[in-house]
Amino acid sequence: MFQQILVPLDGSALGERALPMAAEIAKASGGRLILLRVVPPFTVLAADPLLYEEMNRMSEDEALAYLRHVQEEQVPQLTAELVIEFGSAADSILEQAHDHQVDLIVMSSHGRSGLNRWVYGSVAERILSQAQCPTLIINARQQAWQPVPKKILVPLDGSELAERALNPVCDLALALGSEVHLLRVTTSGHMSLETDSMAEVFSDIEGQEIDDARVYLEQAAAALEAVEAVTAVVVTKGSVAEAIVDYAAENDIELIVMSSHGRTGLRRWVYGSVAEKVLRSSCCASMIVRGGEES
Repeated sequence: MFQQILVPLDGSALGERALPMAAEIAKASGGRLILLRVVPPFTVLAADPLLYEEMNRMSEDEALAYLRHVQEEQVPQLTAELVIEFGSAADSILEQAHDHQVDLIVMSSHGRSGLNRWVYGSVAERILSQAQCPTLIINARQQAWQPVPKKILVPLDGSELAERALNPVCDLALALGSEVHLLRVTTSGHMSLETDSMAEVFSDIEGQEIDDARVYLEQAAAALEAVEAVTAVVVTKGSVAEAIVDYAAENDIELIVMSSHGRTGLRRWVYGSVAEKVLRSSCCASMIVRGGEES
């Protein structure tokens, strides 16, 4: 599936942290990398056409030299197309993803923008919400990590939209030899109960919900039969986002893959509390798969 992989770079070491995983995915899938450097226009010099043209030429030469250096030093074994664009970073990334029919965007969680977490800056926010292909965010806070994720976590909520994350996960796991963990969080156990009889009733409800969740996960796991290692898990404590983050931390998960929206009813789950908290709180890489528009 991942034949065209776009890696936006901003010239920083943090931005380049996206390269190792992108390279491993390209290598495993027989794909190629598209290394993109976006140069902001020199608007203050627009009044002097000659100077403006010269500055742009120098910037383009510098950007191309940078991309060539990155290719030669970090991904010499892979086929890579080097692309220089002038203008808005978000617009350029989205346009290149569309023009090259990109299957995956891999980018660092922050770069030279000065934001603590680039994932909450305007660039990554637009990419996560508007890109038609999956977007893989490398978390710059992750201190020790491997370019090949050994364990991939997929939170599911029972909806078809959330399950759209399964196909790219299957492709990744097969290509990289990763283990897949499927997670369903049940929440009925958090109700405040006033009487023993009510507690008994809700205990039965919770038990049925857990059984249903287990059956559901087993069915989801069956859809990943081509993947050698699939672990189905049901969590019953904590909020949904906290349960996802805690499970990832406790089980050495290196990549969390989520659909962009699920049963929450939000138009884009990436702006909902669950995915937002996971992106903010987890210390591993995250992939957002857009589920399409809700009817």
